Amino acid sequence: MNVDRLLPRTAPLTTFSTTGCRYVFLCRPLFLPPGHIDLWLCRHKDASDKALQDRCLSILAPDEVLRRAQFRFERDQHQFLLTRALVRTVLSHYAPIPAREWRFSPGPHGRPHIDHTLASAIDGLDFNLSHTNGLVVLAVGRHIEFGVDAEHLARAPATEAAKLAFSEAEMSALESLPRPLQDRRFFELWTLKESYVKARRSGMQIALDSFAFSLLPDDDHIGFTTSDQTGHHWSFWQMEATPDHLVSLCAATHRALPLVCREAMPFDTGREWKADWLRSSFGSVQCHQAHEHFHVPTV
Repeated sequence: MNVDRLLPRTAPLTTFSTTGCRYVFLCRPLFLPPGHIDLWLCRHKDASDKALQDRCLSILAPDEVLRRAQFRFERDQHQFLLTRALVRTVLSHYAPIPAREWRFSPGPHGRPHIDHTLASAIDGLDFNLSHTNGLVVLAVGRHIEFGVDAEHLARAPATEAAKLAFSEAEMSALESLPRPLQDRRFFELWTLKESYVKARRSGMQIALDSFAFSLLPDDDHIGFTTSDQTGHHWSFWQMEATPDHLVSLCAATHRALPLVCREAMPFDTGREWKADWLRSSFGSVQCHQAHEHFHVPTV
């Protein structure tokens, strides 16, 4: 692996112009080669400071401010604010666009993507977001299809949903486990399936029982099959981000990617996130160290 993937790089004087403004990359950009993915993770409780929330609100677009106000509960308002600010500030590490100047458009199935008017500045940059109780996970990739899903292990598993969404093989394997282990296995399978659906960008048009995962006890390998025989196009990783959170990543690649995991906070990001990688399509996983620590300019 190229060691440059892990080391800081000096920023070129990259410029980009839109709506008459000229932007210059004033800080060191993160190096993300085509076909690679970085993961950013943020705990809700670490972003509860009122001053930080006010700063996050200052970089949101007017329509985002209105959407936030429509949430009834303060908890949901906070989660929306945090996720939107996190996307904007993290993306500004990879492209010469200030956090408040990012523009997004909804995809055909609701997944937001970077607006096409910014295409000349982002060089194939894309993102996918997942949030659950207590945690936000943001995956950033370049010229690659991918999806990420996170779940809180303390919530009750949707047993009835499993009967509708899991294949016969998955249900049989799930029910064969001792009852105390079934809840965790449910979330292990569920996050993998969700990450695949999100990577395919097909919403619920994919029958959830048309593909299946096999997870054997004491085995760090993820088995995957599809009814259309395209399973070999996809690879998966799964980690215990915290003792209470499970995260799964899907990507259209045949390679064991050198994943970098960072602890994220709007405007102050870059520390390495210590996670427990459980399994992948390639067996054991090594999460590469994030050397950078930096702050995010908003203008």
